Amino acid sequence: MCIERHRSLRVRLGLLATLAAAEPAAAEPLYIQRAESARPNAEAIAKARQPVREHLDIAIRDDLKVPPFHKRLDDPVRDGETFCQDCHLPLPHTKSLRSRSFLNMHSRSIACETCHFQPKDAAIAYRWLDYRTGQPAKVEARFRTGRKADNAAPLGGGVKIAPFAAGTPAIALPGSDFAIRIAREWKNGDEAARAQLKARLHAPLAKEGPACARCHTETKPLLDLAALAAPPEQATAILRHVIPQFFARYKDEDERLKIIDILR
Repeated sequence: MCIERHRSLRVRLGLLATLAAAEPAAAEPLYIQRAESARPNAEAIAKARQPVREHLDIAIRDDLKVPPFHKRLDDPVRDGETFCQDCHLPLPHTKSLRSRSFLNMHSRSIACETCHFQPKDAAIAYRWLDYRTGQPAKVEARFRTGRKADNAAPLGGGVKIAPFAAGTPAIALPGSDFAIRIAREWKNGDEAARAQLKARLHAPLAKEGPACARCHTETKPLLDLAALAAPPEQATAILRHVIPQFFARYKDEDERLKIIDILR
Protein backbone atom coordinates (compact mmCIF):
# COMPACT_ATOMS: atom_id res chain seq x y z
CA MET A 1 0.00 0.00 0.00
CA CYS A 2 2.86 2.38 0.92
CA ILE A 3 4.62 1.65 -2.34
CA GLU A 4 1.47 2.44 -4.35
CA ARG A 5 0.90 5.65 -2.37
CA HIS A 6 4.46 6.84 -3.00
CA ARG A 7 4.18 5.95 -6.66
CA SER A 8 0.92 7.93 -6.92
CA LEU A 9 2.54 10.91 -5.18
CA ARG A 10 5.47 10.82 -7.59
CA VAL A 11 3.07 10.76 -10.53
CA ARG A 12 1.17 13.78 -9.19
CA LEU A 13 4.38 15.72 -8.51
CA GLY A 14 5.67 14.87 -11.98
CA LEU A 15 2.40 16.08 -13.52
CA LEU A 16 2.58 19.35 -11.58
CA ALA A 17 6.17 19.88 -12.68
CA THR A 18 5.19 19.25 -16.29
CA LEU A 19 2.31 21.72 -16.09
CA ALA A 20 4.54 24.36 -14.46
CA ALA A 21 7.13 23.96 -17.20
CA ALA A 22 4.45 24.19 -19.88
CA GLU A 23 2.91 27.36 -18.42
CA PRO A 24 4.21 30.32 -20.42
CA ALA A 25 6.11 33.00 -18.52
CA ALA A 26 4.59 36.47 -18.42
CA ALA A 27 5.59 38.31 -21.57
CA GLU A 28 7.89 41.28 -21.27
CA PRO A 29 6.42 44.68 -22.23
CA LEU A 30 6.37 45.20 -25.98
CA TYR A 31 9.01 47.93 -25.94
CA ILE A 32 11.43 45.70 -24.00
CA GLN A 33 10.85 42.86 -26.47
CA ARG A 34 11.69 45.17 -29.38
CA ALA A 35 14.75 46.67 -27.65
CA GLU A 36 16.11 43.25 -26.67
CA SER A 37 15.77 41.91 -30.22
CA ALA A 38 17.12 45.06 -31.91
CA ARG A 39 20.30 44.69 -33.94
CA PRO A 40 21.40 48.25 -34.77
CA ASN A 41 23.70 48.58 -37.78
CA ALA A 42 27.07 50.32 -37.85
CA GLU A 43 25.53 53.62 -38.96
CA ALA A 44 23.09 53.69 -36.02
CA ILE A 45 25.88 52.87 -33.57
CA ALA A 46 28.10 55.59 -35.04
CA LYS A 47 25.31 58.16 -34.63
CA ALA A 48 24.85 57.09 -31.02
CA ARG A 49 28.55 57.41 -30.23
CA GLN A 50 28.76 61.22 -30.34
CA PRO A 51 25.95 61.85 -27.82
CA VAL A 52 27.46 59.15 -25.60
CA ARG A 53 30.83 60.90 -25.74
CA GLU A 54 29.23 64.22 -24.77
CA HIS A 55 26.92 62.81 -22.07
CA LEU A 56 27.20 64.32 -18.59
CA ASP A 57 25.48 62.94 -15.55
CA ILE A 58 23.11 65.36 -13.83
CA ALA A 59 24.03 66.51 -10.34
CA ILE A 60 21.59 68.47 -8.16
CA ARG A 61 23.27 71.13 -6.04
CA ASP A 62 21.92 71.39 -2.54
CA ASP A 63 23.65 74.71 -1.88
CA LEU A 64 22.16 76.48 -4.90
CA LYS A 65 21.39 80.15 -4.22
CA VAL A 66 17.97 81.08 -5.62
CA PRO A 67 17.48 84.72 -6.71
CA PRO A 68 14.59 86.73 -5.24
CA PHE A 69 11.13 86.03 -6.68
CA HIS A 70 12.17 82.50 -7.62
CA LYS A 71 11.19 79.42 -5.67
CA ARG A 72 13.08 76.18 -5.61
CA LEU A 73 11.20 72.94 -5.06
CA ASP A 74 11.34 71.80 -1.46
CA ASP A 75 11.94 68.25 -2.60
CA PRO A 76 13.55 68.24 -6.06
CA VAL A 77 13.18 65.09 -8.12
CA ARG A 78 16.44 63.18 -7.77
CA ASP A 79 15.43 59.93 -9.43
CA GLY A 80 13.84 59.52 -12.81
CA GLU A 81 10.05 59.36 -12.66
CA THR A 82 10.12 57.26 -15.83
CA PHE A 83 12.56 54.85 -17.42
CA CYS A 84 13.46 57.44 -20.06
CA GLN A 85 14.43 59.93 -17.36
CA ASP A 86 17.27 57.67 -16.27
CA CYS A 87 19.11 59.42 -19.12
CA HIS A 88 16.87 62.23 -20.38
CA LEU A 89 15.81 65.40 -18.61
CA PRO A 90 12.27 65.64 -17.18
CA LEU A 91 11.71 68.40 -19.77
CA PRO A 92 13.41 66.68 -22.70
CA HIS A 93 12.52 68.96 -25.63
CA THR A 94 15.26 71.55 -26.11
CA LYS A 95 16.02 71.95 -29.81
CA SER A 96 13.10 73.86 -31.30
CA LEU A 97 12.83 77.37 -29.90
CA ARG A 98 9.39 77.58 -31.45
CA SER A 99 7.72 74.56 -29.93
CA ARG A 100 9.82 73.22 -27.07
CA SER A 101 7.85 74.94 -24.30
CA PHE A 102 4.57 73.56 -25.61
CA LEU A 103 6.01 70.08 -26.05
CA ASN A 104 7.49 70.07 -22.55
CA MET A 105 4.08 70.95 -21.13
CA HIS A 106 2.92 67.56 -22.42
CA SER A 107 5.67 65.61 -20.65
CA ARG A 108 3.95 66.17 -17.31
CA SER A 109 0.96 64.04 -18.23
CA ILE A 110 1.98 62.05 -21.32
CA ALA A 111 4.59 59.29 -21.40
CA CYS A 112 7.52 59.68 -23.81
CA GLU A 113 6.57 56.40 -25.48
CA THR A 114 3.06 57.65 -26.27
CA CYS A 115 4.66 59.84 -28.93
CA HIS A 116 7.88 57.98 -29.70
CA PHE A 117 6.89 54.29 -29.52
CA GLN A 118 4.28 53.62 -32.17
CA PRO A 119 4.84 50.19 -33.73
CA LYS A 120 2.70 49.77 -36.82
CA ASP A 121 2.48 45.99 -36.45
CA ALA A 122 0.91 45.97 -32.97
CA ALA A 123 -2.43 47.03 -31.53
CA ILE A 124 -1.77 49.89 -29.13
CA ALA A 125 -4.27 51.49 -26.76
CA TYR A 126 -3.64 54.51 -24.56
CA ARG A 127 -4.58 54.55 -20.88
CA TRP A 128 -3.63 56.36 -17.70
CA LEU A 129 -0.68 54.58 -16.08
CA ASP A 130 0.43 54.93 -12.47
CA TYR A 131 4.21 54.64 -12.63
CA ARG A 132 4.42 54.00 -8.90
CA THR A 133 2.46 50.76 -9.14
CA GLY A 134 2.94 49.85 -12.80
CA GLN A 135 -0.83 49.45 -13.07
CA PRO A 136 -3.58 51.38 -14.87
CA ALA A 137 -4.62 54.42 -12.89
CA LYS A 138 -8.18 55.40 -12.15
CA VAL A 139 -9.43 57.59 -14.97
CA GLU A 140 -11.92 59.70 -13.03
CA ALA A 141 -11.23 63.43 -12.90
CA ARG A 142 -7.82 63.38 -14.55
CA PHE A 143 -8.61 66.47 -16.61
CA ARG A 144 -9.06 69.99 -15.30
CA THR A 145 -12.15 71.80 -16.52
CA GLY A 146 -11.54 75.18 -14.90
CA ARG A 147 -14.55 74.98 -12.60
CA LYS A 148 -13.96 76.03 -8.98
CA ALA A 149 -15.73 72.93 -7.71
CA ASP A 150 -13.62 70.70 -9.90
CA ASN A 151 -11.99 67.89 -7.91
CA ALA A 152 -9.55 66.89 -10.62
CA ALA A 153 -6.52 64.99 -9.45
CA PRO A 154 -3.33 66.98 -10.03
CA LEU A 155 -1.50 66.26 -13.24
CA GLY A 156 1.87 64.61 -12.86
CA GLY A 157 2.49 62.74 -9.64
CA GLY A 158 3.66 59.68 -11.50
CA VAL A 159 0.48 59.28 -13.58
CA LYS A 160 0.70 59.67 -17.35
CA ILE A 161 -1.07 58.59 -20.53
CA ALA A 162 0.96 55.62 -21.78
CA PRO A 163 0.72 52.95 -24.49
CA PHE A 164 -0.70 49.54 -23.58
CA ALA A 165 -0.51 46.32 -25.60
CA ALA A 166 -2.64 43.27 -24.85
CA GLY A 167 -3.98 45.06 -21.78
CA THR A 168 -0.60 45.64 -20.11
CA PRO A 169 1.84 48.58 -20.21
CA ALA A 170 3.93 48.39 -23.38
CA ILE A 171 6.85 50.28 -21.86
CA ALA A 172 9.77 49.77 -19.51
CA LEU A 173 9.17 50.93 -15.96
CA PRO A 174 11.70 52.55 -13.63
CA GLY A 175 12.98 50.16 -10.99
CA SER A 176 12.14 47.09 -13.08
CA ASP A 177 14.68 44.31 -13.57
CA PHE A 178 15.21 45.58 -17.12
CA ALA A 179 15.84 49.16 -15.94
CA ILE A 180 18.27 47.99 -13.26
CA ARG A 181 20.18 45.84 -15.76
CA ILE A 182 20.38 48.64 -18.31
CA ALA A 183 21.69 51.06 -15.64
CA ARG A 184 24.35 48.50 -14.68
CA GLU A 185 25.39 47.95 -18.31
CA TRP A 186 25.69 51.72 -18.82
CA LYS A 187 27.73 52.21 -15.66
CA ASN A 188 30.14 49.39 -16.43
CA GLY A 189 30.37 49.89 -20.20
CA ASP A 190 33.04 51.76 -22.11
CA GLU A 191 32.21 54.24 -24.87
CA ALA A 192 31.73 51.55 -27.50
CA ALA A 193 29.46 49.46 -25.26
CA ARG A 194 27.42 52.52 -24.30
CA ALA A 195 26.97 53.51 -27.94
CA GLN A 196 25.78 49.99 -28.75
CA LEU A 197 23.39 50.13 -25.79
CA LYS A 198 22.01 53.55 -26.73
CA ALA A 199 21.43 52.48 -30.33
CA ARG A 200 19.64 49.33 -29.20
CA LEU A 201 17.37 51.14 -26.72
CA HIS A 202 16.40 53.74 -29.31
CA ALA A 203 15.94 51.31 -32.21
CA PRO A 204 12.20 50.73 -31.51
CA LEU A 205 11.58 54.46 -31.06
CA ALA A 206 10.82 57.23 -33.54
CA LYS A 207 13.13 60.23 -33.21
CA GLU A 208 10.33 62.63 -34.09
CA GLY A 209 6.95 62.37 -32.45
CA PRO A 210 3.68 62.85 -34.33
CA ALA A 211 2.69 66.30 -35.53
CA CYS A 212 0.50 68.37 -33.21
CA ALA A 213 -2.46 67.85 -35.53
CA ARG A 214 -2.27 64.08 -35.00
CA CYS A 215 -3.90 64.55 -31.59
CA HIS A 216 -5.42 68.00 -31.87
CA THR A 217 -7.94 67.12 -34.55
CA GLU A 218 -11.53 65.95 -34.65
CA THR A 219 -10.75 63.50 -37.46
CA LYS A 220 -9.44 60.22 -35.98
CA PRO A 221 -7.24 61.69 -33.23
CA LEU A 222 -4.47 59.51 -31.82
CA LEU A 223 -5.91 59.55 -28.29
CA ASP A 224 -9.45 58.49 -27.42
CA LEU A 225 -10.19 61.31 -25.00
CA ALA A 226 -13.55 59.86 -23.98
CA ALA A 227 -11.87 56.60 -22.95
CA LEU A 228 -9.35 58.68 -20.99
CA ALA A 229 -12.29 60.25 -19.13
CA ALA A 230 -11.96 63.75 -20.54
CA PRO A 231 -15.18 65.72 -19.98
CA PRO A 232 -16.85 66.62 -23.29
CA GLU A 233 -16.02 70.32 -22.99
CA GLN A 234 -12.37 69.53 -22.21
CA ALA A 235 -12.12 67.06 -25.11
CA THR A 236 -13.52 69.65 -27.50
CA ALA A 237 -11.05 72.26 -26.23
CA ILE A 238 -8.14 69.86 -26.79
CA LEU A 239 -9.23 68.76 -30.25
CA ARG A 240 -9.82 72.36 -31.38
CA HIS A 241 -6.83 73.89 -29.63
CA VAL A 242 -5.69 77.08 -31.37
CA ILE A 243 -1.93 76.63 -30.77
CA PRO A 244 -1.56 73.50 -33.01
CA GLN A 245 -3.58 75.28 -35.69
CA PHE A 246 -1.22 78.22 -35.34
CA PHE A 247 1.87 76.03 -35.71
CA ALA A 248 0.40 74.25 -38.73
CA ARG A 249 0.60 77.47 -40.73
CA TYR A 250 4.40 77.61 -40.41
CA LYS A 251 6.58 74.99 -42.03
CA ASP A 252 10.14 76.31 -41.70
CA GLU A 253 11.92 76.74 -38.38
CA ASP A 254 13.31 80.13 -39.39
CA GLU A 255 9.92 81.45 -40.53
CA ARG A 256 8.88 84.39 -38.36
CA LEU A 257 5.90 83.94 -36.10
CA LYS A 258 3.54 86.72 -35.07
CA ILE A 259 1.47 86.35 -31.94
CA ILE A 260 -1.38 88.24 -33.59
CA ASP A 261 -1.64 85.35 -36.05
CA ILE A 262 -3.05 83.20 -33.26
CA LEU A 263 -6.24 85.24 -33.60
CA ARG A 264 -6.66 84.42 -37.28
